[in-house]
Amino acid sequence: MAYLIKNYFRSLSIADIILIVLCVVAVIAFIPGKREEGSVVLVYKDAELFGRFDLSEDCVIVIDEHNTIEINDNKAGIIEADCPDKRCVKQGFSNSMPIICMPNKLVIRFENKSDEMKLYLQ
Repeated sequence: MAYLIKNYFRSLSIADIILIVLCVVAVIAFIPGKREEGSVVLVYKDAELFGRFDLSEDCVIVIDEHNTIEINDNKAGIIEADCPDKRCVKQGFSNSMPIICMPNKLVIRFENKSDEMKLYLQ
């Protein structure tokens, strides 16, 4: 077994090794990390900003008769929706990946307050 592994690695070219290293670096770079303190939840309803909420404050937000959002433990998620497939509810809680309810035109986005300040300073 060890003989096969040694032969496999000997058959790799420099281009193969570079490609493997680049793939590993890309995967590590795009893994969503823990949000820093000061993150906010941006809730869009019908493509308009419904509200901006602090991710560190636990609360339940009733958007309308269709959707309810909960912020808990620095994560947010849709806990109630009347859409047919309820994929947005099944997606669970997140603090980095957007949550979207297509039938009800609801989008939950995450942003750092420092990101906000960068936009204002430009």
